Amino acid sequence: MPVCILTSEPIEIPRVSPNSGPEAVPATLVSATSAAETRILDGVAALRSERDVPADTGKGVDVAHRRVEYFVPVPDSRPDQYLSFSFSALIAPGSDPAFCDILVELFDAVMGTFRWSFA
Repeated sequence: MPVCILTSEPIEIPRVSPNSGPEAVPATLVSATSAAETRILDGVAALRSERDVPADTGKGVDVAHRRVEYFVPVPDSRPDQYLSFSFSALIAPGSDPAFCDILVELFDAVMGTFRWSFA
């Protein structure tokens, strides 16, 4: 099953409040992301969302896929910046959805090991 993991360069998204502590997440991300939840990665709140994207050739989506995204804040960034980690797994017609669930669990396990390192 084809799988893709991408990481973005930091993107600027204002937080809910600069003094909201490590569990603050941007309101714009929460409102724009369906089924979003907070996960703690390396001591800070990251926003995680998961959704199935149906095939729609009119929108340029030839094959259905499962998409998982994490938005992780860059520590001490001003203005507030986030890294985006995206995971997509194609859902082939007739494929076992349980296998896709296992791949999502693998991606979540990888993200659970995320740590910042400053050189």
